[in-house]
Amino acid sequence: MKKKPIDNKTLKYFARMAAQAYVNDPVHAYVTKSEKFRKRFVYHFMIERLATSNREDIVYIDEEKRGICIWREAHNEYDVLDFLMYPNWVFLWLYWPKTLKTLMAYSHLDVKVFPENTYIISPVFVDPEHQGKGIATKLIKQGIEDLTAKGYKLGLEAQDKDNVRFYEKLGFKVIKHDYWKREGIDNYYMMYAPEKE
Repeated sequence: MKKKPIDNKTLKYFARMAAQAYVNDPVHAYVTKSEKFRKRFVYHFMIERLATSNREDIVYIDEEKRGICIWREAHNEYDVLDFLMYPNWVFLWLYWPKTLKTLMAYSHLDVKVFPENTYIISPVFVDPEHQGKGIATKLIKQGIEDLTAKGYKLGLEAQDKDNVRFYEKLGFKVIKHDYWKREGIDNYYMMYAPEKE
């Protein structure tokens, strides 16, 4: 778990990783058709997103910095003002239309689906060169252990069916499914509900 704020160099390091890991994310693919441009956009978007998380979210980082998992309080929604607290002026001027379109796509998300006192994974990603090694699983399981011990409920939102199957193996269950017709994107709301032994 993060013990102190993440420095800017580390934020940029993970933003570069996110640009690779999220290149085919359904929302970003909808907003930005060019893969090359999408990687640049995701990099700048994630610098802002991670800087916002740096203030108040619970952050787990792999010991070798191969991945990161962030948990945020579900009812603590981010908005444009959160992004403006850590302004990246290049990002704001060059990518502002893409940012608004991305935030509009995510605006369909209904946090009221989650009960009070719920933390959600937002986001988790691993360096593509190290995917498939159990890094994300380890980071998520550590969060599950720590947060359930403190009495929190746990959830997440996923837009990819493959990710849904991954989370199901970790004890999450789909509680609601939406289809965003305009964007052509599925969204699955999931809550941690492991089967009792």
